[in-house]
Amino acid sequence: MRKTLLNSCCGYSFIELLVALAILGLVSAPVLALFTGSFSSIAEAGRRSSAVNLCREKMETVKAGGYEAVYSYYIAAGGSPHVEEEIPGQPLFRRTTVVKALDPTENGLPPGSDLLSIKITVSWTAGERELSESLVSRLAGR
Repeated sequence: MRKTLLNSCCGYSFIELLVALAILGLVSAPVLALFTGSFSSIAEAGRRSSAVNLCREKMETVKAGGYEAVYSYYIAAGGSPHVEEEIPGQPLFRRTTVVKALDPTENGLPPGSDLLSIKITVSWTAGERELSESLVSRLAGR
């Protein structure tokens, strides 16, 4: 005679099922915490990467104008520091451009050399913290 599963005494008891669920919960909780921590780290790395790219983009734009254009806008016209509160397509970020004329004798250049220091800083808010990435370069007159 064949026994069916409902009439079998070989099934799991309620206590065994509760113990198995408790063990599963204890094992899965740290794994889920690992996933959420990994996701936040990946998101932060993406924001940092975007910030560095925004710095590079602005640095290339500023330097493409040449020494005379950069000097006349940022130094002579008083456009430094230039703060962009809203960057098109990037609502989370704020970008600041600071251009300073450097003294050539302090930088090991012959007197009369024209040298500008360009610093681009992109900042954003992550929770309660203010984070930023910066890029510094120099531009010489010819």
